[in-house]
Amino acid sequence: MAKETIVKENPVTDALKKLKEEELELVAKLKPLQEAIAALEKILDKSAKKVKPAKEAAAEGLFEEGAPEAESAEALN
Repeated sequence: MAKETIVKENPVTDALKKLKEEELELVAKLKPLQEAIAALEKILDKSAKKVKPAKEAAAEGLFEEGAPEAESAEALN
């Protein structure tokens, strides 16, 4: 006589299946958010490139103005 095998669901297997289903749902929700973040980062990168030269010019001017003060302070010592 053939033995009948009773297929019992393993609780670990059940939990794994549920977690995989939840993971798929979360990934589906996450993808649009990732795309939106990437688009916003591109916008920021473009605007930063446009603004950066003006900021660099101003920063260079500050360093040049500060240099004579540093030299005069060294001369006093």
